[in-house]
Amino acid sequence: MKAVSLNLFVVIWAAFFANLAFAQDLLSHVIKMGISDVAATKQKAEAGDSSAQLSLGDILANNFKPADALSWYRKAAAQGSIEATSRLGEMLMFGRSGIPASQSVSPNPSEGIQWTFQAATNLNTKAFLNMSKAFQNGIGVNTNLVVAYAWLQLYAEREGIVGRVLLNQMALQLNSQSLQEAQIMAADFKNGHWPLISPRKIVEGDPRLKLKGIIFGGEKALATINGRTMAEGESADILLKTGNLVIKCIQIQKDSVLILIEGENEPRRLQLK
Repeated sequence: MKAVSLNLFVVIWAAFFANLAFAQDLLSHVIKMGISDVAATKQKAEAGDSSAQLSLGDILANNFKPADALSWYRKAAAQGSIEATSRLGEMLMFGRSGIPASQSVSPNPSEGIQWTFQAATNLNTKAFLNMSKAFQNGIGVNTNLVVAYAWLQLYAEREGIVGRVLLNQMALQLNSQSLQEAQIMAADFKNGHWPLISPRKIVEGDPRLKLKGIIFGGEKALATINGRTMAEGESADILLKTGNLVIKCIQIQKDSVLILIEGENEPRRLQLK
């Protein structure tokens, strides 16, 4: 009972800090739009100033134009901006909705993980968190909770209580041996011994599975596959004529879903038809 209560407490606090971070980002955006000179920023960005390119990318992303923002992040990243590299990786890993729809960025996890890894190995704090998310959910790489914890430990050491809440929540999923392995790995990371990243290959479709619908707008995006509705990170048993198939929903996109079938190493993309 105590373990359940602790887990619930951690989840509540994680949600609180996630909402707090969103509110802080929104306030930061409002302040930036109130004091910045967008015209001057555009002129500097077009002249090749990498800081201005990063700022213009942020302004566009916060005004529902992620596709335009992506091109400026690419320009700044090409000039060595680690912040732009981190933003570029995040947007490609998870995708971003835009207004109008043509401004949306579709997820490209295999490219996104490479940019995120580059930012993380240059000690970008947000990239530490996104590397952990990738290994927790199998986005662009194979799922590995030990590696995910190691990256999250680096994030927690920089982000104080917010990072510690997330780290403690993840610790509940690992046994003592795995935690020890992750802590040793995190120490190696801090000494500059970075792991090799092998992007995951994605298999297109599976004749046994049909994506029937995708729902956005609630607290979580939902996908319905063979009559089973799942959110990201959830698993389900799919009843087939030849037996049961256990699948995990990895990522829900605008018109497709990434899933992992139990016993397979590579994810599959199911298209909405």
